[in-house]
Amino acid sequence: MPGIRLDHFILEPAMFILVGAKAGELISPEIFPFFAVFGLTFPYALLVFFIGVVLRLIRGGWKGLVVPFIMLFFLQSSIALTIGGIGGVAKLTDDTSTISVGTFNVRRMDEYDWLEGEKTSNDILTWLSSTSLDIMCFQEMPVEMKGEVSKSLDGATVKYASNRAGTAIATKLKIVDFKPWIFEDENFARGLVLDVISPKSNDTIRVYNVHLQSVGLVGGDYDAVRSGPDTEQSKKLWSRLSSAFSLRSAQAKVLRTSIDSSPYPVILCGDFNDTPVSFALSTLRSGSPELFDAFALAGAGLGSTYVGDIAGLRIDYMMSSSSLEVVSFETHEIELSDHRPISAVFISNR
Repeated sequence: MPGIRLDHFILEPAMFILVGAKAGELISPEIFPFFAVFGLTFPYALLVFFIGVVLRLIRGGWKGLVVPFIMLFFLQSSIALTIGGIGGVAKLTDDTSTISVGTFNVRRMDEYDWLEGEKTSNDILTWLSSTSLDIMCFQEMPVEMKGEVSKSLDGATVKYASNRAGTAIATKLKIVDFKPWIFEDENFARGLVLDVISPKSNDTIRVYNVHLQSVGLVGGDYDAVRSGPDTEQSKKLWSRLSSAFSLRSAQAKVLRTSIDSSPYPVILCGDFNDTPVSFALSTLRSGSPELFDAFALAGAGLGSTYVGDIAGLRIDYMMSSSSLEVVSFETHEIELSDHRPISAVFISNR
């Protein structure tokens, strides 16, 4: 029967993509950028993979499930990073000291009227005033909004990485030190490093807020993707993609070196412009101290933070040292930018 081997035509291509994505975690795009693309399709390939497994179970092809089950074991960490909530979260007690952190790429507070201009900006400020986070990190925040952001956060101190729109951190906690994070020879800061005193425990925590390299697509590029690019457009898109993958990988290596030298527990957050299954994210997680993805432990679903043509992409992150155990994680379902904000609560006294 023509449909009896449908599982074969579904499962094998999905397995190929999943293995390619895993290879992309291990092989730097600076050396071979091809595998990096598979990370973009990992969630979709994973869904197709499970459909194929179900069809093979229905068909009774038990022997044909040996390799897929081995693959599941091989891919378990990547799957946890993709669908979240696979792992334990810390329990609170009466004497527990917690610290809550959020991050949001506000896309310059919509000053160029991508959405509704001033109304969007006011809506973001209103949303901020409804939060009660100890630390709020921003990307693409205009310097001119410093006063209004501080006011919306009940008088929080707002520190910027530079005197131009970019990364910023707002907090009412005591600030010990802060400095910009600059990648190699770039003439602007890609991030901000802030040392704060955790409430109750009086411990110092180092917060990194970074904005890694974006692909830099413009209107015509998005139109080409939607309608199907021609040969020339395909070459242009691939050039931008491969260049961005490589730059993010290089940035992740330098950032990881900085994190390794931290004398304090670390919380790393920001807009990384890459998928959970990628070389850049693998580099940031691995090291000493190892960093744990808050979404993977306490999130749910795909945790999509990108608001755009590609559904299901998670490109905004929050990670922490093992000594800062995750209590909860939330992806906030508001669309006031091309990113959704995320937040997490950590235990800071263990």
